[in-house]
Formats: sequence, structure tokens, C-alpha cells
Amino acid sequence: MAVTWAAAAAAHVVVGLDGTGAGAAFAFTLAVVGAVGAAALLVRPRPELLVAAAVAGVVGVGAFALPLIVSVLGVGGPVADPVDPWGIGAFLVDALTVRLAVFTLRRAERSRPR
Repeated sequence: MAVTWAAAAAAHVVVGLDGTGAGAAFAFTLAVVGAVGAAALLVRPRPELLVAAAVAGVVGVGAFALPLIVSVLGVGGPVADPVDPWGIGAFLVDALTVRLAVFTLRRAERSRPR
């Protein structure tokens, strides 16, 4: 889980370096959240960190998908590069991070003694 979150952080660094303005700042923010969260998850795994990973992943997925959807609907201008390989990679790793975090939380809940 920590490796996936760290990979998402690395992908967001590259996306941030390619971007400009608010998009770059947002990508760097996601990168910092991912790097700090992955490190914290390695040091002391807690369920709260898995929830944070899932939320950060959903925000990353939304950051990729919403501009595409909005431009298709005709609101705002066209997206600069909708097939940017790093953007698509960050989208996929964010989606994987969400899925792994939810899977791990469900598994931890089932294994908890009642």
C-alpha cells in the first residue's frame, strides 16, 4: 500500500513539473500528501492513514477526470493534453491506491476480533 501511494506521489511530481499554475500546485500538493502519507504508513500503519490514502486517491482521480468531463460537456476551454502519459499514469496509480486502501480496510475490519 505504501509503495503504491509513493508511486502516485512520484507520478504527481512529474505531472506538476509538466504543468503550470494552479494545476502544477495541485499536483505538487498531491505529491507531498502521497510522500508523507507513504512514509507515515511505513513507520506506523494505522487505519486513518488508509482512509487518507483513499481520499487522496479519489482527489487525484477527480483532478484528472473532471477537466476532461467538463470540457466534453462544453463548459470551459479544451484540455491542453488529454492523453498525457504521466497524467494517465497518475490517474491509474491513484485509482489503484483507492482500491488497495479500501481492500485493506475491509480486510482489517474482517480480521478484527469481535
